[in-house]
Amino acid sequence: MSHFRIAAAQVASVFGDIDKNISTHLAAIRAAARYGINVLVFPELSLTGYEPELAENLAIEANDRRLIPLITLARELQIEIVAGAPLRFGAAKPGLGAVLISSHQITRTYCKMHLGGNEPDFFTPGDIPLSFSVNEQKIGIAICADASQTTHPKAYAASGATIYAAGVFLTSEWYETDAPRLASYAGQYRMLVVMANHAESVGTRNSTGKSAIWDPDGTLLAQAASVENALVIASYEHSQWSGEVVRI
Repeated sequence: MSHFRIAAAQVASVFGDIDKNISTHLAAIRAAARYGINVLVFPELSLTGYEPELAENLAIEANDRRLIPLITLARELQIEIVAGAPLRFGAAKPGLGAVLISSHQITRTYCKMHLGGNEPDFFTPGDIPLSFSVNEQKIGIAICADASQTTHPKAYAASGATIYAAGVFLTSEWYETDAPRLASYAGQYRMLVVMANHAESVGTRNSTGKSAIWDPDGTLLAQAASVENALVIASYEHSQWSGEVVRI
């Protein structure tokens, strides 16, 4: 299997400021390129901050012109990017989405299939999973509460996914439940599991950071210490996974 690197981009998103958050994403992508990253996964709603109440006004489409700098840089640096944003997809309410910006294909979108908390007040759930392949690795996209349903990672595993990549927003309370669950999926379904959480919040809720990656036997491979801006990286080489964390 080819050399491959995936990273969780633990970055801070500013309340409702898409332009500022795109600048933060561009800086993280450039940092990832210096470490040879093939796939970079951002947190849940990373382009707007985790602000469900703002979703209706901030929802975007895959062809939003503000994404052009991200698309251009992804192609220039040959990195696949998964960024979070509320998405318009023809439903009454926007989807709580992820935008897959490819280095060589059209931009694709995924809408969270399993909403949590008060999210149904602001979002319409999606019903179509999204996976993609890079260097012989197949990555299934998840968003936070998707992982509350075992059927979600199980379906990706059954389709041949080798990686379950989840953008999340977790407070310290939510982390206590969600992180162990994601670790258990790694061992249960023999997938690398990537969890990209927000860095220190610049919004109405407090993220706990600690983005993490677990290898396919459920062992913690790498984890951010706290809420610092960081890349949490997993590398596959010589048939083995290794991990590291670098501040950005």
